[in-house]
Amino acid sequence: MTQSKPLSTESALPVPERDALLQSEKLTAHIKNLIHEQGGSIGFDQYMSTVLYEPGLGYYSAGSRKFGAEGDFVTAPEISPLFSQCLAFQCAQILDYLDSGSILELGAGTGVMARDLLLELEKLDLLPETYFILEVSADLKQRQQALLNESIPHLIERVTWLDSLPENAFNGVILANEILDALAVKRFKKIKGEFKELKVGLCDDDFIWFEDDADAELKKILTRLEAQISEPFPEDYISEINTNTQKWLSGLNSVLQRGVMLFIDYGYSVQEYYHPSRIDGSLLCHYRHRVHSDPFSYPGLQDITASVDFTSVAEAGDSLGLHVSGYTNQAYFLFGCGLEKLLSDIALLDVKSNIKITQQVKKLTLPEEMGERFKVIAMNKEFDTGLIGFSIMDQRVRL
Repeated sequence: MTQSKPLSTESALPVPERDALLQSEKLTAHIKNLIHEQGGSIGFDQYMSTVLYEPGLGYYSAGSRKFGAEGDFVTAPEISPLFSQCLAFQCAQILDYLDSGSILELGAGTGVMARDLLLELEKLDLLPETYFILEVSADLKQRQQALLNESIPHLIERVTWLDSLPENAFNGVILANEILDALAVKRFKKIKGEFKELKVGLCDDDFIWFEDDADAELKKILTRLEAQISEPFPEDYISEINTNTQKWLSGLNSVLQRGVMLFIDYGYSVQEYYHPSRIDGSLLCHYRHRVHSDPFSYPGLQDITASVDFTSVAEAGDSLGLHVSGYTNQAYFLFGCGLEKLLSDIALLDVKSNIKITQQVKKLTLPEEMGERFKVIAMNKEFDTGLIGFSIMDQRVRL
């Protein structure tokens, strides 16, 4: 068993306000109690889940502003309404094929995507029967309700907020934009041909990385993963793995009777994700638009994410009887959904507006921005027609 203390990044980050610090200190004390109760260490997946979702204290459960210029990061729907308008065209195709249905959005952020989707679907005369929003954060739920009540009061009766998955299965669409990257992952390291699990422990009352022998189940998973990639993990290789993808998808599968699941996130195929050059994984933290790799800074006040292994997502879906009906990058998806037509429709706007929209489109589609790094994967259930979002380029062969 080996202990290693990460270099603290807190000195390089903006200092939180007093109330935020108190919240972080309460969460830190709670995690330390968990570590003591479990004999000196906890899995990083438990740590990540706790700092993100602990009721009243976790990043997504407490009241700090997370999205937009005043928060920690900006998502595609906030960059431009064009993103949600394109997504609406894809939803419209699905709802039309199903002769109506509902939409379930997982984690609706500020509510901007829901607003823009519903407005565009209204124009297309293809509004969903119900627009479900599954939101674990009471604070975000309040902000979403305020935004939608103010901006689309005539559509608010179609919106239903949920604390858990719907009780009854429905036909329609499940949407998850930047949700998969926030699912808790385990961290591992390969040393002298053996797999170690990187857990979270304590040294001088500070959080540290704690190397422990991987248990039998994790060893089995990692051995199978290593056999799947083109070459073995090199010495001292560190990365992460989501061992609960199938369980998470199973819950979604149980509530979708017929329709399509769409997941949009940053990530790679398994061969790219576990390439030998990626020797330290993809774990990232976001705090006030600063990006760093220390998950122990200000627990509960920063987002912690890991890139998505889309191959494992596809395999998990396949094991549940879901069919992967498309996989591509965000740029191809948006153009497949009609981005070019939307741009031609706004070409007559004034110069200042055109410049602004051009910058937004670049952010969404250029390879060095979000266009290549973000991927879209679709899984269908009893839905056998091609999806427009993958009509320009379908990269399922890369999975």
